Amino acid sequence: MRIAVEGCCHGELDKIYETLEHLQKKEGFKVDMLLCCGDFQAVRNESDLCCMAVPPKYRNMQTFYKYYSGEKKAPVLTIFIGGNHEATNHLWELPYGGWVAPNIYYMGYSGVVTFGGIRIAGLSGIYKSHDYHKGHFERPPYDNGTVRSAYHIRSVDVFKLKLLTGPIDIFVSHDWPLGVYHHGNVEELYRYKDYLRAEIEANTLGSPPAAELMSLLKPKYWFSAHMHAKFPALVPHNCSDGVKFTKFLALDKCLPRRQFLQVVDFGPTDAPSELFYDPEWLAITQLTDALNNGTSCVTVLPNFEEASNFKIDKEAIIKEAFQKFGNPPKVPDNFVLTSPPFNSLETSKTKMQQVLPIINPQTEAFCTKLGIKNPCYSEEQSMQAYGNPEVIELSDEGNDEDDDDTNDYFNKPGEFKGLDIDEEADDKNDDDVTECESSSEKLVKTIRRPHLELPKPTNSCVENVTSIMPQTVVEKSNWVMSEQTKDTCTTLEPQRKVMKLKRRNQSIYVSSDNTEDSDES
Repeated sequence: MRIAVEGCCHGELDKIYETLEHLQKKEGFKVDMLLCCGDFQAVRNESDLCCMAVPPKYRNMQTFYKYYSGEKKAPVLTIFIGGNHEATNHLWELPYGGWVAPNIYYMGYSGVVTFGGIRIAGLSGIYKSHDYHKGHFERPPYDNGTVRSAYHIRSVDVFKLKLLTGPIDIFVSHDWPLGVYHHGNVEELYRYKDYLRAEIEANTLGSPPAAELMSLLKPKYWFSAHMHAKFPALVPHNCSDGVKFTKFLALDKCLPRRQFLQVVDFGPTDAPSELFYDPEWLAITQLTDALNNGTSCVTVLPNFEEASNFKIDKEAIIKEAFQKFGNPPKVPDNFVLTSPPFNSLETSKTKMQQVLPIINPQTEAFCTKLGIKNPCYSEEQSMQAYGNPEVIELSDEGNDEDDDDTNDYFNKPGEFKGLDIDEEADDKNDDDVTECESSSEKLVKTIRRPHLELPKPTNSCVENVTSIMPQTVVEKSNWVMSEQTKDTCTTLEPQRKVMKLKRRNQSIYVSSDNTEDSDES
């Protein structure tokens, strides 16, 4: 069983497959699977380009759309995780994973699959502390802030991976686990990436949650990308039966004379070369369904003692998963087009246009079969599909405005509505960008609303305030007017000019002033 590992893909599928074919002919062996470590860029069309957190000059179509449309087919099974440069709206359709093209599989926010007897776990995105404890509240269409925060990993996805009990052969993450550089030749790394020296010496480079998972799960191999450098390391783990090691390898991006591809030989196997769901992961996904949080509020996770309750009936749930998905539970070949593929012969008419949310039939079928809620549904759609949960709501007097019909923001496969966006992506490094308030009223309306809402401010100068106040994300997508803001609004409101009259002329205007005051009252 030979598995090829790719660093950052950046949409260069043609070049990667050509390199892989050349390598197989040169070495005289066959690769069974290709594993990509993020920045895959599954861009189907120009609308997807608008949902990538990259400066406009890097919004190139590349070659994925050919495999999505069926013009080409991946010559080898390709599995990938998400990075920080993705078609966010496309991957949003598949929170639990699924096919983005024939023979190309996305692992979701986090996931576990098996292929040829090899158990593979993955975590999409990169770590940012300010978003880590939030829910997956971002949804298309995105603004300049949510298009970035959407690829930040969340605590609930890490929590689910911590519940795994069986051995892991391969773990895939985009950014490096924190501290992994201490177990390799860091001086060699400085030769190519000297700007990393300060972070490495301060031990701040990398993902703390990924480091926790490496220490807990102790996988045989761990593959990463993100830093655009090849870096091997051997990470030790103290176990009851002795010291075990995780073989860590980070790879470069797909460019000439770069070390972006590595083939790992796992030896012979009797298991079928097919893609299967992991039974334990199916059980964990079903057990943790209630922990999913679709808002920007903090996700409340069980403590250590409560987490043990998630393992009590796991065996029974695994048996149930076998009944629903088969034994072994094979991943169904149910790829469908949900957005029109790019046509290079047509003139571009959607240069700066995002499509509205689309429910992917793969996610709907998976959730229905497993008996869990589809996280892509809006709150109103969830109530219609699963019933209205019992909640305690505060009275919302004074807010007579009806909620927006979120069904208008969803498209069925084959129906493609658009929303024009004029703002361009920030040219700064997206790792340095935090959050910003939407500049479009339509974008604000699409963010999921919690059960408890404040009435919208009626002050007419709110739009003026946004131009003079710092750009920050306001909880629940509603303006909370502080005292300072109120004072600012008061000064911005148009004031009636008061005329100062000389004493000898006051008598002329007495009747006119009285009449005006009576009209205003």
